[in-house]
Amino acid sequence: MSRREITVNDEAEIRADLRLRFSRSYPYFGKGTMMLLREIQECGSVRNACEKCGFSYSKGWTILERCEKGLGYKVVERRKGGSGGGVASVNETGEKLMKIFDELEQELTEYADKRFRELMEENGL
Repeated sequence: MSRREITVNDEAEIRADLRLRFSRSYPYFGKGTMMLLREIQECGSVRNACEKCGFSYSKGWTILERCEKGLGYKVVERRKGGSGGGVASVNETGEKLMKIFDELEQELTEYADKRFRELMEENGL
């Protein structure tokens, strides 16, 4: 049996990698939701946002429905369209939630990076 050599990219810094999600009995808001909401803000369309995120249209709708069900209120206002498609926008509540997610993720990442470095140093690594 042969062993494969493990290679390390010297430029890549070792770090803690956190995943933040908002949950009740199931997770309903995370990085995928944030990515989709940002694209909806940019292009004003759920279909185009899904395309830019690499999600199928049905997956995008599932993400939005799960998020709104978990929260208990809408975060995206939608208006059905005709041949040109519908219009969508992130509402004020959705924007506030995005701000909370961004701020919390930033704070947790900063703390995790700091604490990780401390623990690595304490353990001589």
